[in-house]
Amino acid sequence: MANTLDNIDIRGMRPAHFDQLLTLLYENEREGSYFGNREQYWKRHEELKTWLENVVEQVYDKNNKIPKK
Repeated sequence: MANTLDNIDIRGMRPAHFDQLLTLLYENEREGSYFGNREQYWKRHEELKTWLENVVEQVYDKNNKIPKK
């Protein structure tokens, strides 16, 4: 039986962690490097970028707080 994953624990992380990931995505996009099927790779890339941009927006919202580990 498969487990359903619908939450990811970010306790102990800081906004800088997410900025770093987003910077890596942007850099990868700028370089244009990919692996596997090109179309599928860039589709996933856009999905990840959209998701991560939303995460960054949320972690910098002064009304939100990431708990310490």
